[in-house]
Amino acid sequence: MRKIIKLEGIPLTEGHSGLYLDVVNGIVKKGYYYALVPIRGFETLLLDKEAVIAPVITTRICGLCQITHSIASARAVEAAAGIDVPLEAELLREVLGLAVRIYNNLLHQIVISEDIFPKREDRFAFIRKVQRIRKFTGEVLESIGGEIIHSPNIKVGGISEPLEDFVREKILESCQEVKPLLKQTFEEFRESINRFWLRENLEEDFGKHDLSFFATDKFYGKSIDKSKIEFKYPQELFHSSLKREITNLFPYVDGKIVETGPRARKVLFDNYKPIGGVKELHILRALESVEAIERIEEILSSRSFEVEMWNRTFPTSDGETPGVGVHEAPRGTNIHIVKLDKRGRIVYYKIIVPTEFNFMVISKALEGIPVSKVEIVVRAYDPCTVCAAH
Repeated sequence: MRKIIKLEGIPLTEGHSGLYLDVVNGIVKKGYYYALVPIRGFETLLLDKEAVIAPVITTRICGLCQITHSIASARAVEAAAGIDVPLEAELLREVLGLAVRIYNNLLHQIVISEDIFPKREDRFAFIRKVQRIRKFTGEVLESIGGEIIHSPNIKVGGISEPLEDFVREKILESCQEVKPLLKQTFEEFRESINRFWLRENLEEDFGKHDLSFFATDKFYGKSIDKSKIEFKYPQELFHSSLKREITNLFPYVDGKIVETGPRARKVLFDNYKPIGGVKELHILRALESVEAIERIEEILSSRSFEVEMWNRTFPTSDGETPGVGVHEAPRGTNIHIVKLDKRGRIVYYKIIVPTEFNFMVISKALEGIPVSKVEIVVRAYDPCTVCAAH
């Protein structure tokens, strides 16, 4: 028997989203996952604004992905204007991005904890440990970025405040205290995911796909050729009412649907051979948190940051040269593209967020799975549909 199922408001995900499922005898033959969040128009809002305000405005796209937008935005403006950023500022931006990676990854574990910890006392014990780690990353964000949310210290040209040595040393001491706990929660999370898979009677490669992967760097982000990315509109892809309801675009890289995020980074930069499916995606995301704290230690141990970290050159350009800013966000590659005029005002702005790439990946991963299990696939990608409808 065949039927069409439409679901709106997928629980345990960020933002309002929907599923369109073509189901035959209880198995998804074709599925689509998409945003239903109203478009806020950040790209239009930025037009004719002075470029220095871009990191301030774009960080407000989301309260979870805040740092990644301000970093990508600042880097885009700097690329368009040819502004050199002090190395120490780039390194501290990387630290901020890694702190947000841990902060977000652990929040995702809390969100799905009711699924994977059937006993209430086990779940709360796990959450208490996770919140201790998240408190540490919040302290890092506040010490370096100025605030936990929407960090004001990220500026076009660098970071506005140096990091005093005694604060840096305190963060390093906290890293040593927190790292064992983070490794412990990683093992607990991995074991709980394994048990969840057994309870649900899921195959190891449940939710697999045969798509390509996309990432620019393991930790921070490298610029890309923007001509490699093209967009498809809902009106091009759908013939049903979806073409009027969906609020996100669908980016393709070199004409292909690509997965971005933790698994993509592992495949492209650690020579990881993927099993496929969403179980390993959960585990690799959790592993990235451990790797992130080790990278934070490496950076903060490498040098002093009591130096000038802000190139205050006012950004201007010719109105035609695009600047591309990239940051490897928790959910994948985040890209901002900007053009500036001779007054230093924005004449073009484009934002491409990780979940936009992953909408079609999730849709592909839904094919062939029982309709009762579709939300397991969706949640594994930790989609942020608020960002995707910017």
